[in-house]
Amino acid sequence: MYYWNRENFEGLKSVGEKYSSVEGYELFGKYCLQKEQGLKKLAVTSIKEFVSVSKRRTQEEQRGIAEELSSLGFWNGDIHQLLAHPLVEFLKQVLEQWASDDPANPTPHKWLGYIGGDISSYKRALKLDPKDEICISRIAQAHLNDADYQTHHLSESIFLGEFNEAKSSMRSARSLIGMLNTEELKLKMLNEMEYYDKLLSCWEEYSQLGIDGSFPNWCASKGEKFNFWSIVYYDQ
Repeated sequence: MYYWNRENFEGLKSVGEKYSSVEGYELFGKYCLQKEQGLKKLAVTSIKEFVSVSKRRTQEEQRGIAEELSSLGFWNGDIHQLLAHPLVEFLKQVLEQWASDDPANPTPHKWLGYIGGDISSYKRALKLDPKDEICISRIAQAHLNDADYQTHHLSESIFLGEFNEAKSSMRSARSLIGMLNTEELKLKMLNEMEYYDKLLSCWEEYSQLGIDGSFPNWCASKGEKFNFWSIVYYDQ
Protein backbone atom coordinates (compact mmCIF):
# COMPACT_ATOMS: atom_id res chain seq x y z
CA MET A 1 0.00 0.00 0.00
CA TYR A 2 2.86 2.42 0.74
CA TYR A 3 4.91 2.31 -2.51
CA TRP A 4 5.68 5.95 -3.53
CA ASN A 5 3.40 7.28 -0.76
CA ARG A 6 5.35 5.62 2.02
CA GLU A 7 6.30 8.78 3.94
CA ASN A 8 2.67 9.88 4.01
CA PHE A 9 1.34 6.61 5.46
CA GLU A 10 4.18 6.09 7.92
CA GLY A 11 3.77 9.69 9.04
CA LEU A 12 0.04 9.23 9.56
CA LYS A 13 0.72 6.20 11.72
CA SER A 14 3.32 7.99 13.83
CA VAL A 15 1.14 11.08 14.36
CA GLY A 16 -1.93 8.93 15.00
CA GLU A 17 -0.20 6.90 17.68
CA LYS A 18 0.99 10.07 19.40
CA TYR A 19 -2.25 12.06 19.35
CA SER A 20 -4.49 9.11 20.22
CA SER A 21 -3.21 9.45 23.78
CA VAL A 22 -3.34 13.27 23.95
CA GLU A 23 -6.40 14.58 25.77
CA GLY A 24 -8.72 16.41 23.41
CA TYR A 25 -7.02 15.04 20.29
CA GLU A 26 -8.04 11.39 20.53
CA LEU A 27 -10.42 11.62 17.56
CA PHE A 28 -7.77 13.33 15.47
CA GLY A 29 -5.35 10.54 16.31
CA LYS A 30 -8.03 8.01 15.42
CA TYR A 31 -8.54 9.71 12.05
CA CYS A 32 -4.82 9.47 11.28
CA LEU A 33 -4.66 5.77 12.13
CA GLN A 34 -7.79 4.98 10.12
CA LYS A 35 -6.44 6.96 7.18
CA GLU A 36 -3.15 5.07 7.38
CA GLN A 37 -5.07 1.77 7.34
CA GLY A 38 -7.05 2.82 4.26
CA LEU A 39 -10.35 3.07 6.17
CA LYS A 40 -11.48 6.18 4.32
CA LYS A 41 -15.14 6.33 5.35
CA LEU A 42 -14.35 5.74 9.02
CA ALA A 43 -11.57 8.33 8.84
CA VAL A 44 -13.96 10.94 7.41
CA THR A 45 -16.45 10.19 10.20
CA SER A 46 -13.72 10.55 12.85
CA ILE A 47 -12.38 13.87 11.58
CA LYS A 48 -15.87 15.32 11.26
CA GLU A 49 -16.60 14.23 14.82
CA PHE A 50 -13.33 15.81 15.98
CA VAL A 51 -14.31 19.10 14.34
CA SER A 52 -17.81 18.92 15.83
CA VAL A 53 -16.44 18.32 19.34
CA SER A 54 -13.81 21.04 18.89
CA LYS A 55 -16.47 23.58 17.95
CA ARG A 56 -18.07 23.04 21.36
CA ARG A 57 -14.87 23.86 23.18
CA THR A 58 -14.02 27.28 24.58
CA GLN A 59 -12.55 29.95 22.35
CA GLU A 60 -9.20 29.61 24.07
CA GLU A 61 -9.19 25.85 23.53
CA GLN A 62 -10.14 26.24 19.87
CA ARG A 63 -7.27 28.65 19.35
CA GLY A 64 -4.92 26.17 21.00
CA ILE A 65 -6.11 23.46 18.63
CA ALA A 66 -5.68 25.77 15.64
CA GLU A 67 -2.12 26.64 16.63
CA GLU A 68 -1.20 23.04 17.47
CA LEU A 69 -2.50 21.45 14.28
CA SER A 70 -1.42 24.25 11.96
CA SER A 71 2.10 23.89 13.30
CA LEU A 72 1.88 20.11 13.00
CA GLY A 73 0.82 20.37 9.37
CA PHE A 74 3.50 22.92 8.53
CA TRP A 75 6.35 20.84 9.94
CA ASN A 76 5.06 17.59 8.42
CA GLY A 77 4.55 18.55 4.80
CA ASP A 78 5.33 15.00 3.63
CA ILE A 79 2.14 13.81 5.33
CA HIS A 80 -0.14 15.32 2.73
CA GLN A 81 -3.30 13.64 4.10
CA LEU A 82 -2.74 14.93 7.61
CA LEU A 83 -5.18 17.86 7.58
CA ALA A 84 -8.46 16.81 5.98
CA HIS A 85 -10.71 19.39 4.32
CA PRO A 86 -13.28 19.64 7.18
CA LEU A 87 -10.43 20.22 9.62
CA VAL A 88 -8.76 22.82 7.40
CA GLU A 89 -12.03 24.75 7.14
CA PHE A 90 -12.42 24.69 10.91
CA LEU A 91 -8.85 25.83 11.53
CA LYS A 92 -9.22 28.61 8.99
CA GLN A 93 -12.41 29.84 10.61
CA VAL A 94 -10.84 29.89 14.07
CA LEU A 95 -7.69 31.64 12.85
CA GLU A 96 -9.63 34.27 10.90
CA GLN A 97 -11.74 35.12 13.94
CA TRP A 98 -8.66 35.14 16.16
CA ALA A 99 -6.82 37.48 13.80
CA SER A 100 -9.85 39.78 13.72
CA ASP A 101 -10.21 39.83 17.51
CA ASP A 102 -6.48 40.21 18.19
CA PRO A 103 -4.94 41.93 15.14
CA ALA A 104 -1.69 42.75 16.96
CA ASN A 105 -0.96 39.08 17.63
CA PRO A 106 1.27 37.58 14.90
CA THR A 107 0.34 33.96 15.66
CA PRO A 108 -3.06 33.72 13.92
CA HIS A 109 -1.77 35.70 10.92
CA LYS A 110 1.20 33.36 10.57
CA TRP A 111 -0.87 30.19 10.61
CA LEU A 112 -3.48 31.72 8.32
CA GLY A 113 -0.62 32.15 5.88
CA TYR A 114 -0.09 28.41 5.99
CA ILE A 115 -3.66 27.15 6.26
CA GLY A 116 -5.07 29.63 3.75
CA GLY A 117 -2.06 29.68 1.45
CA ASP A 118 -2.15 33.46 1.79
CA ILE A 119 1.18 35.26 1.48
CA SER A 120 -0.40 38.51 2.69
CA SER A 121 -1.07 36.87 6.07
CA TYR A 122 2.60 35.93 6.34
CA LYS A 123 3.49 39.54 5.57
CA ARG A 124 1.17 40.86 8.27
CA ALA A 125 2.65 38.43 10.77
CA LEU A 126 6.19 39.44 9.82
CA LYS A 127 5.42 43.11 10.44
CA LEU A 128 4.32 42.15 13.94
CA ASP A 129 7.25 39.79 14.53
CA PRO A 130 10.16 40.69 12.21
CA LYS A 131 12.27 37.75 13.41
CA ASP A 132 9.78 34.96 12.68
CA GLU A 133 11.69 32.60 10.40
CA ILE A 134 8.62 30.76 9.18
CA CYS A 135 7.24 33.99 7.78
CA ILE A 136 10.60 35.11 6.44
CA SER A 137 11.20 31.81 4.64
CA ARG A 138 7.66 31.57 3.23
CA ILE A 139 7.72 35.09 1.81
CA ALA A 140 11.20 34.50 0.39
CA GLN A 141 9.96 31.26 -1.16
CA ALA A 142 7.06 33.12 -2.77
CA HIS A 143 9.58 35.39 -4.49
CA LEU A 144 11.58 32.37 -5.67
CA ASN A 145 8.35 30.80 -6.92
CA ASP A 146 7.73 33.94 -8.97
CA ALA A 147 11.08 33.43 -10.66
CA ASP A 148 10.30 29.77 -11.19
CA TYR A 149 7.01 30.62 -12.89
CA GLN A 150 8.54 33.26 -15.13
CA THR A 151 11.31 30.91 -16.26
CA HIS A 152 9.42 27.64 -16.65
CA HIS A 153 9.05 28.08 -20.44
CA LEU A 154 12.72 28.79 -21.05
CA SER A 155 12.94 25.26 -22.45
CA GLU A 156 11.16 26.88 -25.41
CA SER A 157 13.26 30.05 -25.21
CA ILE A 158 10.23 31.94 -23.90
CA PHE A 159 10.35 34.17 -20.83
CA LEU A 160 7.02 34.89 -19.14
CA GLY A 161 6.31 38.34 -17.75
CA GLU A 162 8.78 41.16 -17.27
CA PHE A 163 12.46 40.40 -16.76
CA ASN A 164 12.91 43.35 -14.38
CA GLU A 165 10.10 42.02 -12.19
CA ALA A 166 11.90 38.70 -11.92
CA LYS A 167 15.10 40.49 -10.93
CA SER A 168 13.16 42.47 -8.34
CA SER A 169 11.75 39.25 -6.90
CA MET A 170 15.26 37.87 -6.59
CA ARG A 171 16.48 40.98 -4.77
CA SER A 172 13.59 40.67 -2.33
CA ALA A 173 14.35 36.97 -1.82
CA ARG A 174 18.03 37.71 -1.20
CA SER A 175 17.20 40.34 1.42
CA LEU A 176 14.83 38.01 3.27
CA ILE A 177 17.09 34.96 3.12
CA GLY A 178 19.86 37.08 4.63
CA MET A 179 17.64 37.52 7.70
CA LEU A 180 17.50 33.79 8.43
CA ASN A 181 19.50 32.37 11.34
CA THR A 182 18.78 28.67 10.85
CA GLU A 183 21.83 27.61 8.85
CA GLU A 184 20.36 24.53 7.16
CA LEU A 185 17.29 26.44 5.95
CA LYS A 186 19.37 29.45 4.95
CA LEU A 187 21.81 27.32 2.92
CA LYS A 188 18.97 25.48 1.16
CA MET A 189 17.29 28.74 0.16
CA LEU A 190 20.57 30.35 -0.86
CA ASN A 191 21.26 27.44 -3.21
CA GLU A 192 17.83 27.84 -4.80
CA MET A 193 18.29 31.60 -5.07
CA GLU A 194 21.70 31.21 -6.71
CA TYR A 195 20.21 28.77 -9.23
CA TYR A 196 17.64 31.32 -10.39
CA ASP A 197 20.16 34.16 -10.28
CA LYS A 198 22.37 32.18 -12.67
CA LEU A 199 19.43 31.20 -14.88
CA LEU A 200 18.28 34.82 -15.17
CA SER A 201 21.82 35.99 -15.83
CA CYS A 202 22.19 33.49 -18.67
CA TRP A 203 18.82 34.47 -20.15
CA GLU A 204 19.78 38.14 -20.05
CA GLU A 205 22.99 37.43 -21.91
CA TYR A 206 21.31 35.10 -24.43
CA SER A 207 18.43 37.50 -25.17
CA GLN A 208 20.89 40.29 -25.99
CA LEU A 209 22.77 38.18 -28.54
CA GLY A 210 19.88 37.74 -30.98
CA ILE A 211 21.00 34.26 -31.99
CA ASP A 212 18.83 31.64 -33.74
CA GLY A 213 19.72 28.68 -31.53
CA SER A 214 17.51 27.67 -28.61
CA PHE A 215 18.26 28.84 -25.10
CA PRO A 216 18.79 25.29 -23.72
CA ASN A 217 21.28 24.50 -26.50
CA TRP A 218 23.08 27.78 -25.94
CA CYS A 219 23.35 27.03 -22.22
CA ALA A 220 24.66 23.55 -22.95
CA SER A 221 27.31 24.99 -25.27
CA LYS A 222 28.54 27.13 -22.37
CA GLY A 223 28.54 24.21 -19.94
CA GLU A 224 25.62 25.60 -17.95
CA LYS A 225 23.20 23.02 -16.55
CA PHE A 226 19.60 23.89 -15.71
CA ASN A 227 16.52 21.81 -15.03
CA PHE A 228 14.42 22.78 -18.01
CA TRP A 229 10.76 21.82 -17.84
CA SER A 230 9.25 19.49 -20.44
CA ILE A 231 6.31 21.29 -22.05
CA VAL A 232 3.51 19.21 -23.56
CA TYR A 233 0.72 20.77 -25.66
CA TYR A 234 -2.54 19.00 -26.44
CA ASP A 235 -4.79 19.64 -29.42
CA GLN A 236 -8.44 20.12 -28.53
